[in-house]
Amino acid sequence: MPGLKELLAQREALQQELEQARQQEADRALREIVAKMREYKISLQELIGTRAHARLVPPVPNAKYRDPATGATWSGRGRAPQWIADKNRDDFLIQPSLFRSQ
Repeated sequence: MPGLKELLAQREALQQELEQARQQEADRALREIVAKMREYKISLQELIGTRAHARLVPPVPNAKYRDPATGATWSGRGRAPQWIADKNRDDFLIQPSLFRSQ
């Protein structure tokens, strides 16, 4: 039965082997990724640029209402600003709907 020092030495050797194996597999995976990028003509910017960014950042809602006095806008989401609270919101629409009743 191996002693504590021998077991610790074995553990250290296994950790080194594991790190080498992980690095070799990571290198192989990277080569495969680069090959696929070349095959499909995917640029690095496409890989990390707008596509990735679009998934991480939620879209900013478009303004739906505008205060004619100040030019301030509101999307209609969240708490209503003071300039539109308790007022008819149709009067503040930026682009009134074509189907709105007269």
